[in-house]
Amino acid sequence: MSESHPSHDITGGLGSDLADRRIVLALCGSVAVVRAPELARLLMRHGASVVPVLSAEAARLIGVPLLHWATGNRPVTELTGEIEHVAHAGNVENHADLLLIAPATANTIGKIAAGIDDGPVTTFATTAIGEGIPVVVVPAMHEPMYRHPIVGRNLETLREIGVEVVMPRIEEGKAKIASNEEILAVVARAVARGEVRPGRGATRPVGHTAGRLSGRLADRRVLITAGRTVEYLDPIRVITNNSTGKMGMALAAAAVEAGARVTVIYGKGTATAPAETRVVEVDTAEQMHAAVRQQLSAAPGYDVVIAAAAVGDWRPVEGQKKKISTEDRRRLVVELESTPKIIDGIKQEYPGVFLVAFRAQHDLERDELLEDARRRAEKADADLIAVNDVSREGAGFESDTNEMYLLGSDGREDHIPLSSKLAVARRIVAAIAERL
Repeated sequence: MSESHPSHDITGGLGSDLADRRIVLALCGSVAVVRAPELARLLMRHGASVVPVLSAEAARLIGVPLLHWATGNRPVTELTGEIEHVAHAGNVENHADLLLIAPATANTIGKIAAGIDDGPVTTFATTAIGEGIPVVVVPAMHEPMYRHPIVGRNLETLREIGVEVVMPRIEEGKAKIASNEEILAVVARAVARGEVRPGRGATRPVGHTAGRLSGRLADRRVLITAGRTVEYLDPIRVITNNSTGKMGMALAAAAVEAGARVTVIYGKGTATAPAETRVVEVDTAEQMHAAVRQQLSAAPGYDVVIAAAAVGDWRPVEGQKKKISTEDRRRLVVELESTPKIIDGIKQEYPGVFLVAFRAQHDLERDELLEDARRRAEKADADLIAVNDVSREGAGFESDTNEMYLLGSDGREDHIPLSSKLAVARRIVAAIAERL
């Protein structure tokens, strides 16, 4: 259904999570529609072909030519004799892999919940749900609207019929639509699971990678540390690093995809945890250390621990209880001491746990990088260690990609080339599943 277009050149630039997938991106009349070109191109950079479908209000708010440029596919703004809803979401051999409605207004959500189709977006939704194609809805509306009982009931109706709803973040009393990165993660999980929704096609798997991880960690309990820790110089200032938590949350998403029950011990970060996970928030290395031990000691315990957090190595010997004044001060001398090493001792205390260590180094030759990782894994008695060199382009903090080496206590070595963090996480989770 796609046309040859120069914008297709970006396809797969950040990874192959959505390779050979066709996603219908349906847009409603919310101001959040301005993010659609960026979202579409993020999906494309992960391998997808994106077909835009616009309601009349969405087309009024954002230029149709802009969406054509962004996706390289001609937007659908009305249903014609080409029966676009059937061609993309009907009972045809090569229908789309997923319908993503982002942003979705309260008006459209209500119509979908009631089975009303009076325009391109609602007709695509009715057709996709009936055919059993996965549908993801990303609401965008003012915060009080979510508290309207009928709106809440409509959202629950969508969930009951198998639609995945990505709710907003509530910050400063305002409802902020889910980030593009969070939407990408949900879409990638939905496509990779290969699950179909109730309807005529409910017995047919979707896509060539369906079930790639599905069930491989079924009934396993996985504990993941993610994000960065902070150490307080005073109540305001901290010592920390640039970790965003993206790698840890990608691992959580991959573990959920594999069927695991996941708890994340989360320091500071900008990444959002998958809805299916339990999150314990901490600040300092000592708090993370205590939280990990508390989780491991509680019944029924964990099968796997993945230590992906960027834990600070140093903290002030004596933190100040009040803000350190800068008046008449040209230099500040701070004495530091080492923080507790979270992974050291886990295997001695919990020998049945499969322990995965992470190691970040800077500007090392490959042999040095791997030898350093082996020494660290041996010290922690880790079953698997993932190591990367953050000086390499695309493999450092704050990026959406990574490149890693996996070294197992069984002697196996694997190189994961530069890929999206979710793709890297899937490789790591697959390696864990193979060794359990």
